[in-house]
Amino acid sequence: MPDVIQDKCDRLFALYDTDGNGHLDHEDVTLMVDRILAGSNVPADSPKAAALAAEYDAWWQSLLAHADVNGDGVITREEFRATMGGRALDDPALQGTVRKAVDAVFSALDSDDDHEIPASVLVAMFTRGGLSQDDATEAASVFDLDGDGTITREEYATRWLDFFTTDDPDSPANRILGNLA
Repeated sequence: MPDVIQDKCDRLFALYDTDGNGHLDHEDVTLMVDRILAGSNVPADSPKAAALAAEYDAWWQSLLAHADVNGDGVITREEFRATMGGRALDDPALQGTVRKAVDAVFSALDSDDDHEIPASVLVAMFTRGGLSQDDATEAASVFDLDGDGTITREEYATRWLDFFTTDDPDSPANRILGNLA
C-alpha cells in the first residue's frame, strides 16, 4: 500500500474512532453524528438530524459489509486499512453510500439552506474532530475550489471523494486531515 494511502487510512481511522477505544463500532457513528450536529444550528430532533443519522447508519452498514472480515461487529485499524487501502471506494455501491453521507453532513452544516457553507463552519467542524486550528483552516481552504470563501455541495463532495479515492501524493484533497508529509 502506498504511504499516502496508509497515512490517510490511519488519519481517517483516528477521526472515526471517536471514543478512542482502538476500533470502530456503531457508538463511534453515533458520536460522529453528535459532533456534527453540535457544530451546526440543526436541532437533534429535526428532519436534517434524522437524515444525517440515517445516512451515517447506512454508511456504517456498508463499511461493515466491506471491512469487518471476522464478522464481530467492529472494525479494527488493520481491517480498515485493508479495505480502504484496497480501493474499496472503487466499488460504486460503497462510493454511493459515502456520497450520501457526505451530502447529509453538508445539509446539516448548511443551516440556512442556501446551498453553501462558510469556510469558518468547516474550520469549526474539523477542530471539533481533533485537527489543529492551522490544519482545520488549511482543510477548509482545500474545499473552497473557487476561493470565494464559501463551499458548495459539489465542492464539498468533490474533495471528499478525491480524498477517498486518490493515491496521488500531491492531490490537494490529501490536505483535508492535515498535511501528509
